[in-house]
Amino acid sequence: MEKTYEQEYIFALDIGTRTVIGIVAEVHDDKIVVIGEELKEHSGRAMFDGQIHDIPRVASVVTEVKKRLEDKVGCNLEKVAVAAAGRSLYCNKVTVEQEVDVNAEITRTEVRSLELEALREAHRQLDESPDKINKYYCVGHTILSYSIDGYQISNLIGHRGHSIGCELIGTFLPVSVVNGLYAVLQRCDLEPLNLTLEPIAAIDVAIPENFRLLNLALVDMGAGTSDLAISKDGSIIAYGMVPVAGDEITEAVVESCLVDFDTAENIKKQVGKKEKISFVDITGVEDEKSYEEMMEIITPALDKLTREIANNLLSLNGGQPPRSVFCVGGGVLVPTFNEKLANYLEIKPERVILRDRSNLGNVIDFSQTKENNSLTGPEGITVAGIAMVAVKRLGFDFMSVVVNGKEYRLFNTRKIDVSDALGLIQFNPRNLIGKNGDNLHFYLNGEKKVVFGELSRPAEIQVNGINATLKSPVQDGDEIFIVKAENGKPGRAVVKDFIDKQEMRVMVNGKEEEFYPICLVNAEKTSLDTEIKTGDNVEIKFPPRAEDILNDRDGDSVKVNGKYVDHGYILQDNDQVKILTSNKPAEEAANIDEINCTPVKVNGKKILLDKQNPIFIDIFKKFDFDTENKSGVPVMKLNGSRAKYTDLLSPGDNIEIYWE
Repeated sequence: MEKTYEQEYIFALDIGTRTVIGIVAEVHDDKIVVIGEELKEHSGRAMFDGQIHDIPRVASVVTEVKKRLEDKVGCNLEKVAVAAAGRSLYCNKVTVEQEVDVNAEITRTEVRSLELEALREAHRQLDESPDKINKYYCVGHTILSYSIDGYQISNLIGHRGHSIGCELIGTFLPVSVVNGLYAVLQRCDLEPLNLTLEPIAAIDVAIPENFRLLNLALVDMGAGTSDLAISKDGSIIAYGMVPVAGDEITEAVVESCLVDFDTAENIKKQVGKKEKISFVDITGVEDEKSYEEMMEIITPALDKLTREIANNLLSLNGGQPPRSVFCVGGGVLVPTFNEKLANYLEIKPERVILRDRSNLGNVIDFSQTKENNSLTGPEGITVAGIAMVAVKRLGFDFMSVVVNGKEYRLFNTRKIDVSDALGLIQFNPRNLIGKNGDNLHFYLNGEKKVVFGELSRPAEIQVNGINATLKSPVQDGDEIFIVKAENGKPGRAVVKDFIDKQEMRVMVNGKEEEFYPICLVNAEKTSLDTEIKTGDNVEIKFPPRAEDILNDRDGDSVKVNGKYVDHGYILQDNDQVKILTSNKPAEEAANIDEINCTPVKVNGKKILLDKQNPIFIDIFKKFDFDTENKSGVPVMKLNGSRAKYTDLLSPGDNIEIYWE
């Protein structure tokens, strides 16, 4: 029967700063058998210091490695074990205890629950640390020891007791590092099978458990970072990271040989393999360097690199050099690396050892019988360790959640809430918060107006059909349903929104006339359906005034419903309007309604006061008397005599108002 990926194979990827290495292995008992492997370099610097910067470019390389391996093994690869790295590594050592049923044997499930509780405690302490402003994510852990009723024990399963405990080291990287890794896998249609830290993976195969009684160190040097680990007394006691690695040497070659980065990388790889190295610099000049000349170029960078690694190893190991150092990763292949590291650690050079797959008792290379195999050296150790860690922790580190009908697997190390889950699957946070619609600002007849935009509709979140929030807890198998937030519509208005009536009928000299609004937007006449835009200046002339009736008509005064009105009078529906002129016969002019109105003259201008028995102060309601830019004393006269504000007025009175 044809083998299926789910039953037989482990697919592992080492996504490094310069290369992507993938292997497919079969699992036999406690060993893995590598049956296919591929290496492909990034096209350009898509990663820096172990962190993904250009997701599409890295994804294209991963996709190519995946496709080549699928062709080799003859099946689709859908799940992958990966490891994370980066400059901002944080380690936390914690100890926890749990009570158990003294009458029942301790099971594997209880041990896993204990470890998860320890990881959650490590994460809680990290979250509460005042100097950690970024959100961190657990990328792996190592058990230092177990205990039962206070006594250390190597394996809890099958024992009985009142309480069990464990001490572990949790390793954490910023969420942005992990999110970038997950984003690449999603673009390649890959589901994470297991996530670990690169030095955890490397030390798992390079320094097996039966070696860890000794005080040993691991150096996994890639292109961007050098990952460190220390073993002692049967367990891993510390992890570390140095932000310098093989790229430091490459950059020294770039500057000295005047070449681009990729050419410098090729030159570096040839050092020690050829006596003479030929290349073309960026100016097009052909050049050649001997081994001695190249070593003179790279030695200062190599000294700095090995000195910093040595100082970090001493710090992690309590100031003492380890008994031996196992070196893995492509960066350790630089000539004299092990001698210089031994010198700075003050140990014998033969104690700094380059490990390859021939040293790994739990990894069998079926691919060694293939031609052109190039990954059995130090550069192929970490990816084998990633596969081995996945085999040991299969089904332990991940939880499954369904978001809007699609299943995702998340690394389960602490209490996950909806916000954590959405962040780890690259859910766009803009879909959670809507934006209110923009307000419409304009001027209407000189007055500032605002039409408010619609309010946004917030996102709706449900967990297993129950309304939830971003802080709601999520457990294995939960279904999350998100209704995206909706932005509010912008404020919108048309001219007719500000007109109560769109027509008016008035009787003018006994004949019915119709009047319609006159609309101007930015001084241009427009229709009622014109949409108003922010900043527009809108004028609406409606309802008409008495002066509008007089326009283009022979007349100088107006009567409305039998009463004289001034020119600013606002007409209403069905008003009876009569237009009078000074040229009409005297008998018509004599019919002025003296009962209801009082005509007077102010500074020689005829004014009609529309009330009986007006007083002097009523003049100022009809007469525009400018008080600005005047000096002196105001003078008010009624029929040639000084007037007071309360003097009664009679029809035909002559009024003078001026400054003296």
